Amino acid sequence: MREYNVHFSFYSEEYGNFDDMSYRVMAKNPFEARELAWPLCDQDSDTPLRSNIKQFAVTWAPNLLDAGDYFYSHAADIKQHLGRLMNVSIPNDRIANNERQNALDGERYGCISALRTLDDVAKDLYANKGMIPPSIYEELHYAEKLCEHLGWGEKADALWDRIDRAKKWDNAAIYMIRDMLKDGYTTLCGETELLNEHFGRNGIYPVHNNLDEHDYSYISRWRNKWKVDSLRRLPFYKETDVIKNSADHMDYGWQTLLLNCKLLNGGCYTPENQLWQPVNPSEHDGYAKDGMLFVENLITGQCITCNKNSFIGVLRPDIAAVLDFDALKKEYAATHSEVAANDRGADGYDADTEDDELDR
Repeated sequence: MREYNVHFSFYSEEYGNFDDMSYRVMAKNPFEARELAWPLCDQDSDTPLRSNIKQFAVTWAPNLLDAGDYFYSHAADIKQHLGRLMNVSIPNDRIANNERQNALDGERYGCISALRTLDDVAKDLYANKGMIPPSIYEELHYAEKLCEHLGWGEKADALWDRIDRAKKWDNAAIYMIRDMLKDGYTTLCGETELLNEHFGRNGIYPVHNNLDEHDYSYISRWRNKWKVDSLRRLPFYKETDVIKNSADHMDYGWQTLLLNCKLLNGGCYTPENQLWQPVNPSEHDGYAKDGMLFVENLITGQCITCNKNSFIGVLRPDIAAVLDFDALKKEYAATHSEVAANDRGADGYDADTEDDELDR
């Protein structure tokens, strides 16, 4: 057993670009690591905000006393860099319409050249000792599984022959094995054999291996996609989300206070109306009396004076820390302005003149 890093790429629905992440797993080999990483991806709290998830590489720290493991690990590192380039850097560049194609292509070709060089070195040193080409170490494993699926017959024999030639460093066979796992099909006995149904997390080959530029079509599906509406993802906070007993001894200060949901009504019954912060009344047209607080909403910007008992308590710091109030405030302002403009156009009056203060 050893530790492996399994790398995934994805499109972030929240931020509107492609990104990557990795999960560490303990496994017997990189093939088992690929399978064990999928449940970790499923359990990740950010996964619902990701689409186009791909598992594109497995890397590990090699055993320096094992020449084969060293070369296979080094090839995996190059593929990880190439996979991130193909699944993150180039798609983001295409979405942003940046003109860096030549530089990115140069980097991509550099990775492919590095794999070829690694093969050449490994061949010179260890081919006569049974080492297989590092550049397709994983591909050969999955090619054998695909061959087993074909069963007995001419096509299976043809694929077994190709695998055998690739293991003996035949360049044409190496490229055909690589392209078969990249493109999802191959030619056997003069006929095209489609293999895409065997690819994917539950298939024989759990990843689409992007070593060339044939997988750009999916980018257009997200090129003009809007980011996730963060306001709609705000939860209604509860008593378990505040510091215990903080309502009994809230001091006047800059805490994030949680308003009691039961006191909200009508259009005010939304999560963004729960989060408030006491402010210095001398800086505003208002004052704080005994048992009263002058507070500002951290998202809507509304300022009111209300009873201290209206608040459940101080929001826990770990929850407050993950809230980007500036971004939420900008999103609220943009949404509110759009709604107001629509109301003015539809009804002939300014929706901002309506009184939407909290009903205490």
